[in-house]
Amino acid sequence: MTNRRSTSTLVAGAGAALLIALAAACGSSNASGSTVAPSTAAPTTARAASPAVAVGMSGLGNILVDSQGRTVYMFGADSGTTSACTAACAAAWPPVTATGTPGAGTGANTALVATTSRSDGTNQVTYNGHPLYTFMGDKAAGDTNGEGLVAFGGRWSVLSPAGVPISAPKSSGAPPPTTAPKPPPPPPPPPTAAPANPRIPQHGGGDDDSDNNGGPDDGDGGV
Repeated sequence: MTNRRSTSTLVAGAGAALLIALAAACGSSNASGSTVAPSTAAPTTARAASPAVAVGMSGLGNILVDSQGRTVYMFGADSGTTSACTAACAAAWPPVTATGTPGAGTGANTALVATTSRSDGTNQVTYNGHPLYTFMGDKAAGDTNGEGLVAFGGRWSVLSPAGVPISAPKSSGAPPPTTAPKPPPPPPPPPTAAPANPRIPQHGGGDDDSDNNGGPDDGDGGV
């Protein structure tokens, strides 16, 4: 009887040990299966501001242009950074706008770039305190067809890299002559001077008459 109980106790103990071992193996498998794989996504960084303005070449020299290379203008009717160009004016002279902080491209001064709020809620780019516009009359980069135009109550001017209105190059005047000019005419000859002391024949020309023709043989019979 005692031997039978001992055998039962041993079998029960072995079974309990087997169950514990199985439970530990399952727990280890579950733990390894729930491990999170490392992320391969690139870290997010702040996007750099795109250049809103830069410096380009034109027939007027170095001028301020937008990100597409189009000439930008200032409007003489604007009051500081407040735009006076809306509706039909803004259709002919589209404002240069930005959705974030604008940057400066090659040749432009970052310290002069800013934005101003327009009446329609958009942000217009300013440079040296001037709201910037393009012109519908410009068809290609480098065109400056709006320079000096007076429209919608003010003058439109191209800007230099310093943010001031640029002046058109001055004309040199009439072209130089292609041939040498004709020489001036020679001066007229000086008048012949009369002798200071003209010689007057004496004694009537030598024949003592009054005609001063001289000589007794002059044929006047001594007259």
